[in-house]
Amino acid sequence: MPTDKTYVYIHLGGEFVPAGLLTMHQDGREVVSAFAYGRRYLERRDAAPVDPLQLPLGQAEYHAGGVFRAFQDASPDGWGRHLLDRAAERDGVVPSEFDYLTVLNQEDRIGALAFGPDLNGPRPATPVWRPEEIPGDRLNLASMLRDVDAVLNHEALPSDQRRFLIRGSSVGGAQPKAAVEYEGRLWIAKFSRELEQWPTCRIELAAMRLAAQCGIRVPECRVVDVGGRDVFLAARFDRGGNPPMRHHFLSAMTLTGSDDMTDGTYGDIALAIRRFGVADHLKADLEELFRRMVFNILCNNWDDHLKNHGFLYDTSSGKWRLSPAYDIVPQPQRDGDDASRLTLGIGQQGRVATLDNALSRCADFDLDLPKAREIAQGMTALVRENWRGENEMAGVPEVKIRLIEEAYRFAIAGKE
Repeated sequence: MPTDKTYVYIHLGGEFVPAGLLTMHQDGREVVSAFAYGRRYLERRDAAPVDPLQLPLGQAEYHAGGVFRAFQDASPDGWGRHLLDRAAERDGVVPSEFDYLTVLNQEDRIGALAFGPDLNGPRPATPVWRPEEIPGDRLNLASMLRDVDAVLNHEALPSDQRRFLIRGSSVGGAQPKAAVEYEGRLWIAKFSRELEQWPTCRIELAAMRLAAQCGIRVPECRVVDVGGRDVFLAARFDRGGNPPMRHHFLSAMTLTGSDDMTDGTYGDIALAIRRFGVADHLKADLEELFRRMVFNILCNNWDDHLKNHGFLYDTSSGKWRLSPAYDIVPQPQRDGDDASRLTLGIGQQGRVATLDNALSRCADFDLDLPKAREIAQGMTALVRENWRGENEMAGVPEVKIRLIEEAYRFAIAGKE
């Protein structure tokens, strides 16, 4: 099998430092990976594990069938892979898993990991289909929207726009999105589609603001109009600080050790918080996870898989905290369903999306039943009283508000 190697870097103390060496073998779809930390990295007092579960700090060489989960988090998913596939097809190439991981620009990648062919610092890999220098300045939102349309329509991009393909996106999900700079700040942008009839961007904005009212930490969000099209912007929570820091990010899929983002429960995430969380924030993070589960029930956000929950590394404690919430998008009831269900398991009745089911395992979140019921009832009242106003303020048209009302039906009815 072909063998590829890359040094893995992590951003610590304001700079990238080499953490270890990753080796990947791929034959067709079969991938075998090996990783070992560097001796000098292990000697650092601030050394952070790439993944405390699958790749804990130590001198062993780790092996995996497939890609290590932490590196899956740093790789493009869905839309980002599609962009890189489009970039490579001109040369008749299908990118490998190693390509997906290593060709992205470091400034756009989510989290604190980076990759490079040697110890001279991180830089993108340059397979034959990715030139070292890509023409064109950094793209603005208007040009990105045009490129989204071109890619979705499978149209060729001019050479000075191919940057949009090569820059890829290490943001998860299949919806067109990218890491962008807008008005001097860093955001994750989600792009509406041409002639889109469902105002997803504005519905998500309303839901995020409503979640904040319910005691859930969310990044700053906004919707901007670009040539008559909506773009949803969420401030990047993996960047910030002085000096500028790149915060290490892992998905709940990684910290729970799941090999399938749809196979898990909120109890599994709670267990990961207990195992890897910051001691001083355990109670707060467990309660907030309960609130997120309840809110997903109240707004019927059934796309709540393990990659739509994340953690940020806390350098002072060497532990992990829940990241701000993201990708909360209410959905009307799916046709043919006799009851709403989330993707993740909730309680004793599995994925059935009711507050009674959420309360059935409240001890997983370090809550007794009276406290959990108080939280759930308070959130239900907040959502019932404010869902319409938040959608109106977000600019959702009245005809669509009448349709999205179905997503909030449990909160409106006040049922458990």
